[in-house]
This record gives sequence, structure tokens and C-alpha cells, in this order.
Amino acid sequence: MRRYEYVLALSSATPPSAVEDASVRQPLPTDADALAELMFDAYLGTIDYEGETLEDARQEVAGYFARAPMLECSWLRLVDDVPVSVSLVSLWDERGCAIVSYVMTAGARKGEGFASELLGRSLASLADAGHGEVRAAITEGNVPSEAIFARAGFRRV
Repeated sequence: MRRYEYVLALSSATPPSAVEDASVRQPLPTDADALAELMFDAYLGTIDYEGETLEDARQEVAGYFARAPMLECSWLRLVDDVPVSVSLVSLWDERGCAIVSYVMTAGARKGEGFASELLGRSLASLADAGHGEVRAAITEGNVPSEAIFARAGFRRV
């Protein structure tokens, strides 16, 4: 699969202000199993699914937490205490900037605006923390992700 890199200059962005909401919080390492289940469900049947298992998703989430997660700029939406969407940001050492590592929503909850909302919260958090830019890598043909990131102001590099 081919992935394209996208960039957003946060100084020129106008991220939406985050409204207080008890069902939205920053993710924690203790959420790893629930995030793996969310990842498996979110990717199943999409262009990004290549036959991975739930165990593969667990390893992917563990890898996220083991690298340089920016949990202060990441956001998780819960419905009935179950994660249904998440925006996970980390430090991209090679580029010296933040990267939106994952934006995912449970299959049954797609189209409800959760991914856009959480991405907006992540961008606002990054801007508030003084980050100048953020990047993302999106699989070619992932039309929903391309649209969400384009609406947020990202441009393909």
C-alpha cells in the first residue's frame, strides 16, 4: 500500500475550540486493550485492512505507547464507557514534529463526526502547546481519511 504524507502548519490553522464533554478524555496506557479492539474493528474491511488479527492490533497499539506518544494531544471518545473513536498523536523523531499516528472510529459509529471532532481537539491541543506543524500519513485511496484531513486544512506533501 502506498501512503502519502500530509502537513498542516498549526500557526495558520484555526482549530475548533474544545467543548467540555465527560465522554471525551485523553487516552491512557491502561486503555491499550480497548484501543486494540477499536483498531481491529475500525480497520476491518477498509483499504487499510490487510488481514491483521486482533493480536496484531494489540501489538500495534503497544508499539504506539512504547514509542513517543503525545497523550496530552490525543483524544478518546467513549459511549457507555466503551471507546468508539480516537485520535492518537505522537512525536515523529525523523521529522522533528508531531504526527497524527491514528484516527479511527468503530465501524458501527462511522459517519457520526467523531473522527473530525477528535482530530480537531488534537490540533487545538498541539497549537496550544506551541507546536508549529503536524503531519499525517494516509493510505492512497482512503477517501474518508483524505476528506477529514483536507477539511482540517492538511495538504499533501
